[in-house]
Amino acid sequence: MSKMTPPIKDLLPRLTPILRNRHEKVQENSIELVGRIADRGAEHVGAREWMRICFELLEMLKANKKAIRRATVSTFGYIAKAIGPSDVLATLLNNLKVQERQNRVCTTVAIAIVAESCAPFTVIPALMNEYKVPELNVQNGVLKSMSFMFEYISEMGKDYIYSVVPLLEDALMDRDLVHRQTAATAVSHLALGVPGMGCEDAFLHLLNLVWPNIFETSPHVINAVMSAIEGCRVAVGPGVILQYVLQGLFHPAKRVRQVYWKIYNNLYIASQEALVAYYPKVHLDKQRSTLHELDMMI
Repeated sequence: MSKMTPPIKDLLPRLTPILRNRHEKVQENSIELVGRIADRGAEHVGAREWMRICFELLEMLKANKKAIRRATVSTFGYIAKAIGPSDVLATLLNNLKVQERQNRVCTTVAIAIVAESCAPFTVIPALMNEYKVPELNVQNGVLKSMSFMFEYISEMGKDYIYSVVPLLEDALMDRDLVHRQTAATAVSHLALGVPGMGCEDAFLHLLNLVWPNIFETSPHVINAVMSAIEGCRVAVGPGVILQYVLQGLFHPAKRVRQVYWKIYNNLYIASQEALVAYYPKVHLDKQRSTLHELDMMI
């Protein structure tokens, strides 16, 4: 990198106008090149120049071609690693206020990648602070960023669970459907990353907040809720979910039974052998069932 001609500090400012080129192949390859430079030779260029490129890259998130958007998002990660996450993060969080959905979604992915490349503790405080903004798009963007972030960092999320529980708690009780949907997706990714790491109490609490949404009719919401319940099954064990499900399997209302049997069937498919210890004993003569805690322990 140090022996390149022209030197990188001269090359990068000349690449900036090329990023505005309308040809998709030119855009994609110039972004790739900027990403490579940020990854391997960032120290040859000043932080101010990198920030200028960040603002140019925000425009690239509007591109129609997915490969361009993907390259842009990766480049944000490399730049954040090079100059520190705070400035890049401020630019991205500001971009959550735009109206265009595709732009916001790409921004949330970029925030998650910044968290992955610069460690989550650099990003989570800023995200949680941004959630205070009383605007739907911004709050949904924050929740989506959390969802992607926990998907990317998986078991690293163990250290941050108790920090984000109040935020997820608030989102899962929100009147807006999309808040609850995105929060349920975040719970799902969070739970799948940290099974067996001693965080069962937090997931039991989150499960109590997810559970009332099982009767939602919107297909996107119900998919997210089922996914969250599956994640909690992995995190807290199938026996706990079975105790929740047993309450509604024989409910008088058909619609309630349908939902509960759907959850039970998923539970049975995923962890049939683990459920054996948790089934209640049915006394045929007295028409009742019992389940002692000692049975579960044994």
